Amino acid sequence: MTIKKIIIILVGIIHSCLLQAQRLDVQHKFYATTEEDVYKLYDQMLDSARLSNWYIDPLSNYRFGISFFREINCRDTLMKFEQSCRWYFDNSFVCRRFYNSYISNNQPIDFYERFMNYLDWVGKRENLFIKKYSTNPLICIRKILIDQYESRKLDSADSIKALELIELAALRMINDGHRYSVLDDEEYFTDNIRQALINVINNPFFPEEYLNFYMSIQDTLDIDTVGISNRVKELAIRGRGGHTLEEAEDYFRVIRFLSYQRRGEEMGGLSPGQAYLQRRRDWFPQKGYLPINTIADYAYKNQDELLIKHLKEFKIKHPDYPLKHF
Repeated sequence: MTIKKIIIILVGIIHSCLLQAQRLDVQHKFYATTEEDVYKLYDQMLDSARLSNWYIDPLSNYRFGISFFREINCRDTLMKFEQSCRWYFDNSFVCRRFYNSYISNNQPIDFYERFMNYLDWVGKRENLFIKKYSTNPLICIRKILIDQYESRKLDSADSIKALELIELAALRMINDGHRYSVLDDEEYFTDNIRQALINVINNPFFPEEYLNFYMSIQDTLDIDTVGISNRVKELAIRGRGGHTLEEAEDYFRVIRFLSYQRRGEEMGGLSPGQAYLQRRRDWFPQKGYLPINTIADYAYKNQDELLIKHLKEFKIKHPDYPLKHF
């Protein structure tokens, strides 16, 4: 075979692979090029989150997730969701049910105001989990607003509005999202933000509705061995495999049952189902204290006297919380 023929074949293979990759890639991207499409697209993503409960339970079998937003420097594409996919060494192309999220940093201030109003509307009509979830875009939007404000390219009216939205985004992140990352921006730390943090210190627990709703969707339907053959049960008890492919689901179901049976015995005689529910309750992260130490870090770093005063009072009222610095 001549060198020329080899080159032609290689070029053909590369071209074919690039086309295949492009087709697969395009299938897993979703764009919004108008403001109307932004709301439709984001609501579609929320629909998937509602159905999957991933935002409540990241360990669920039906996983779906949306990342925190990142900015894209583009005027024509207002929003984009890109599925997390990658090529593996065996030439397989695998995609997770997780989407990286992007929003344009090149839009008028009014666009971000309207989208923030939409997010606020979403939060008001939803359960607490979606309310918290709907604050995810605010971190990126707030950064975009700060960058636009500091560019000195806005007129007077837009500059005033940008400052108002920067503060509003922070307040919603604190009050609805329980996110305190806004404390990194000392220049934009206002009295209203300080008061919101004082309210957190004085009411330092996650709403009980989070845990109550989470437990209400749990069930113990798979924590039993009903209908499973004695052969599979014996194989699972021995723990040495030997099951057929058709028996795999039943085999691991027995393994799971035995695990919670042992756990229940260690917990004072709980049934396997009760042990499972207790484990879910113990695992659930959005209960108990809010991340008060994030506020303590800021107060200590900046010697914020008013926050320090309230944190010292918090320490007296809640000695079981491992408060830093004070």
